[in-house]
Amino acid sequence: MKLKSLIIISVLFTNIFSLACTDRGTNIPSKVDEGFIRTPQDIKISPAVHVFHPELNFQVRNKFELMEIATYLPTVSLPEPYGPFENVPLLVLLPPQDGDQYYFFNHGLQHLADKLIADGTIEPMIISCISNDKVFGGYFYSSSDAAGMYDDIIGDALIEYLNSRFPLLDSPTKRGIGGVGMGSYGAFRASLLNDDVFSAISVSDGPLDFDGKNGSSGLIDLFDDALAEQGLDASTFKQFDSSGAWHISRLFIGGSLAFSPHDTLVIWHDEVNGNDRLTVVDQLFQIADTTTLISDIILGTKGISSDFHLPFDGNGIVYEPIWQLWDRNNLENLIIAQGGPAALNGTEIFVATTPEARYGYYDMTKSFISTLSNPPNNFKVKVYEYTGYDGNPATHDQYLYQVMKEMLIFHSNNFYGND
Repeated sequence: MKLKSLIIISVLFTNIFSLACTDRGTNIPSKVDEGFIRTPQDIKISPAVHVFHPELNFQVRNKFELMEIATYLPTVSLPEPYGPFENVPLLVLLPPQDGDQYYFFNHGLQHLADKLIADGTIEPMIISCISNDKVFGGYFYSSSDAAGMYDDIIGDALIEYLNSRFPLLDSPTKRGIGGVGMGSYGAFRASLLNDDVFSAISVSDGPLDFDGKNGSSGLIDLFDDALAEQGLDASTFKQFDSSGAWHISRLFIGGSLAFSPHDTLVIWHDEVNGNDRLTVVDQLFQIADTTTLISDIILGTKGISSDFHLPFDGNGIVYEPIWQLWDRNNLENLIIAQGGPAALNGTEIFVATTPEARYGYYDMTKSFISTLSNPPNNFKVKVYEYTGYDGNPATHDQYLYQVMKEMLIFHSNNFYGND
């Protein structure tokens, strides 16, 4: 299927695609009028949010349980007269820490997809991008009450929702997932914990091996940088905070809210009175050990706390009782828990990596590639390694456009059975 023109829209045009969603303003130009499409030549990015209940009921700073979503829809999936309204595959993309639903679009996704489909390099696909949390590091797309139940959203509720709103080919062989940075971890996690939902994974460098190739690096080395950026030591450790522009510190806060929250289990129920819904907390289960507990820096939500336990102490030394909670969420251990060699069940894998990546992500990524490729797993991994050049190193997003191109080609080949 070759196309001459495509269109970007997002999920949830009011009164057309959803009854449970709310439109917001955006700084991205839009020509959407009451949710109706005017011309197929216009580029549309319509801001939208969707309520996920109960999955986001207690998520920090998300009182209304909203997730923002932006979706690329090729012309063939638009209703007449704009397109023949064909069902096409789905690719879900997860942004890195601090990335919103427009992260990939802001790095050229729409232009790239237009070009590749128009010249026949890839076949049409719907590409849906969700927002990451911009305050507490994104929670590693994991699951706890305070972080949000991403395990239930990405591989289940989100897919169900998108299937209900868009002309998708409803088959695991026609669904893929990808991510960048923390989104890379999220893509693998979603695939591992949701059997037979995605047929292919594409990622770039990210926190893919928490303890690195030698079991004592990775995030273990990175935590010293979190202490340094806040100027903390053993005597001031309990002042660990999120109020500054501290990227690494917020990564550990988000991870701690997901992997080692103080409130480990919340038993609750909803009480509905007319149009009002009240959450009633019946019982809380908490971590008793307070050695690395950081309390009272984040306002609690709906009757639960947002306190958390860091996996390291004020000297940057691993605190084993809490680190074990993190380590069980390390991807290599999730693979073991999900059956080892049978875990990904034939899923195709693409990994883009550069030795110039930030935060030690290259070493974590290369270590995880070895875990995937070597016995007992022996998963087939397509590795795309790249570097920058003098004056323009690949330390951040400088080459994301090229990485996205390789990712889209990889998924198109998987969807349509090309070599």
